[in-house]
Amino acid sequence: MGHVTRFAAVIVFATLAALPACKRKHVAVEALPELAYPACNVDTGAPEDVGRGRLRPGSMMLDNKVVETFALTKDACHYVLRAREEWPLMSADVEVVYDETLTPLRAWKRMTVPGSPRPDGHADIRRYEFRTPEVTIKRRTPEGETLLEVLRAGGKTPPPAGSKPKAVIGPGRGILTAWIKRSKLAPGEKVRELVLDFREMIELLQDVTLKREDDQYEPSLRRTVRVYTIYGREAIFTDENDVVLGDLQGMRPSESVGTPDPPALPRYGEPDPIGTP
Repeated sequence: MGHVTRFAAVIVFATLAALPACKRKHVAVEALPELAYPACNVDTGAPEDVGRGRLRPGSMMLDNKVVETFALTKDACHYVLRAREEWPLMSADVEVVYDETLTPLRAWKRMTVPGSPRPDGHADIRRYEFRTPEVTIKRRTPEGETLLEVLRAGGKTPPPAGSKPKAVIGPGRGILTAWIKRSKLAPGEKVRELVLDFREMIELLQDVTLKREDDQYEPSLRRTVRVYTIYGREAIFTDENDVVLGDLQGMRPSESVGTPDPPALPRYGEPDPIGTP
């Protein structure tokens, strides 16, 4: 079975397996409030660069064709995280708008398929709104259908209806910079908060624990890094300013990787988080 076929089979299986939970937590609706894109009421000037990175797989990773870029900026009233993760089977463009406390207000994701003959790259576009009474999703499928949903929290002890996520987990590792910076954890401390995890095809809204482990010396970077975990198993490395540098699986700053960059993949136009879906 080829890579693409195996990938498609995994997606179908995962989707079917999650359907019962999806029916309970993803509630289709006929209409949703259309809120304006978050904007400041004052002239903000040029945004401040808070943290950025370009990550690629190090020598320990078998799949060396993943490339991730991210940037977190700040204006007078918001932070904005923009990221892109690309690999031969799927690319994802992401934007998250946060308030001045780094609590998310709105998120956006576009997934495209490299090699697609269509001008839009077979795009699947989703907007996640946290300013509404409940978390909502507006999605435009690759077939052009618009789907509207209310997303409710799952888990063994779901939070009260209408609870809003304090952080988001999305494609790539750089997006975690915002949650880590807001939490301000000392070694050994942890926080458990409601989080939207939209890495997979079916999103999850649930409580997730972020913990700061002991700092450690990372030989591949020749420096001491801060170590954080999510879900008790996914370890992320950051610098002293809590900007993500990579993870335990092998993602590292591009300049520290001794292999050539993989060929750039099609972008299918610039991301449009304001005008789409």
